[in-house]
Amino acid sequence: MKKIFSELKGFVIYNPELLTKYLQDHHLPGTNILKYFVENDHGDEITKSGIAIPVIGVEDGYYSFCISKNDERALNHDEVAVQSEDWVFEVTNNEVKIVGIGYLKDITSINEENSITLSLENGWFSMKIYAGMKNGERLFELNMKGQDTKPVFNGDLTTEYYYG
Repeated sequence: MKKIFSELKGFVIYNPELLTKYLQDHHLPGTNILKYFVENDHGDEITKSGIAIPVIGVEDGYYSFCISKNDERALNHDEVAVQSEDWVFEVTNNEVKIVGIGYLKDITSINEENSITLSLENGWFSMKIYAGMKNGERLFELNMKGQDTKPVFNGDLTTEYYYG
């Protein structure tokens, strides 16, 4: 499983196509989009809209990511150190992209080496984030449950994922 580093103590799980469209629709120029997440309400709107989910409070180090669906689970109950529920995510291009949050300072620096791309069918999903250790490795499991319409967002933006 591919691993990426937790830049600025976090990651962002996002839909590149929808993020680009949001930035264009709201006339948000430049390559430093991290500032839109921390300096105004655009970050909250992007998250609540199911475009990008910040995963903050992560120890420095390398982490793997995987997707599970519905009742499937990659991490056993006793392997989960932290969990966060009620996230909303929309897939439009059959992919979920994950990158260290620091790369949002210059999105042109995001490439296949420093990011992870996971396949998922298009549509709306409610997501649970599980973080834990699997076979001695740090793993984030994104548990996706397909929805017919946009689910209600109740994700906790203050969840920290310090473990292991």
